[in-house]
Amino acid sequence: MSKTTDIQSKKPSGDVVLQEIWRIKDTISASYGHDVDRLFAEARERQKHSGHPVVNLQTKRRKA
Repeated sequence: MSKTTDIQSKKPSGDVVLQEIWRIKDTISASYGHDVDRLFAEARERQKHSGHPVVNLQTKRRKA
C-alpha cells in the first residue's frame, strides 16, 4: 500500500474529490511500476504521435 493510500485510510470521510484524485494517481503510478521514467517515456511517445503542436520551453528565446 502506498503512502497516499495509507493517509487516505486514516482520514475521516474528508474530501471525496481529493481521495478520488489520490486513488487515480496511485492506479496510474502502479501501472508503470511506480517508475517515473517509464511514465514520462510513454507520455512523450503519445505526445509525438498525437499530431498536436508541442511547445518546447527549454529553447532560448530571442531577445526583442
